[in-house]
Amino acid sequence: MTVQSDDPHSNTNTTTTTDITANATSSPGGPTPTPTPSAEPADGAQDAAGTDDLETLRGELAEITQKADDYLRLAQRTQADFINYRRRMDDERQQQALNATIGFILRLLPVLDDFERALANASPEDLESSWGKGVLLVERNLRGILAAEDVQRIRAEGADFDPREHEALGQEATATVPIGHVVHVVRPGYRKGERIIRPAQVIVAAPAQSV
Repeated sequence: MTVQSDDPHSNTNTTTTTDITANATSSPGGPTPTPTPSAEPADGAQDAAGTDDLETLRGELAEITQKADDYLRLAQRTQADFINYRRRMDDERQQQALNATIGFILRLLPVLDDFERALANASPEDLESSWGKGVLLVERNLRGILAAEDVQRIRAEGADFDPREHEALGQEATATVPIGHVVHVVRPGYRKGERIIRPAQVIVAAPAQSV
C-alpha cells in the first residue's frame, strides 16, 4: 500500500510500504499459508478418552458393588452364626438347669418314699401322735416341692402296662385285673412334663391258673 504526502515543502513524495499479511498470502508468488489443523481429530480423541474413563468408572463401580455384596453376605452369615450360637447356648443353659433340677428331684424321691412307707405302716394311734403328725407334715411339704417343680406321679395301678412309664418286677395271676395291666405298684414313678424321671416299679397281671 502506497501513501503519498501532500506536504508542499517536500520535494519528493514519501512512500510508506506496509506489509499486509492478507495481500502477501493472496499474491500468487507469496509464501504458502500454514494449514489450520482440523477440529475433528481433537474431538475424536476426547470422545475416546471419555469412553475409556467411563469404562474405568464402570469397572470400579462393579468391583465396589461386588465387594459390598460380599461384605453383606459375610455380615449376614456372621449374624446368623451368632443367632444360632446364642440359641444353642440358651438351649444348653436350659438343659443344664433341667438336669440339675432332675438330679435334685432324684435325690429327693427316696426320702419321700421312706416317709410314705412310714405313714403306710403306722397305726392310727401313731398318726394321731405328735410324731405321726410331724411325719405327715414333712411328707406334705415334700409333695409341695415336687408340685412346684411340675413333677407328677405316674398313673400306674390298674393301667395298661407301658414300658416307657412302667418297670415290671414280676407277674401275678389274677382274674380281677385284665391281663397285661398293672396289679399293684411296688414303687411309684414320677415325670416332669413329658420327661420320665423315674419309671414306676409294678407287678403285671398274668392269666389266672385253672384248677
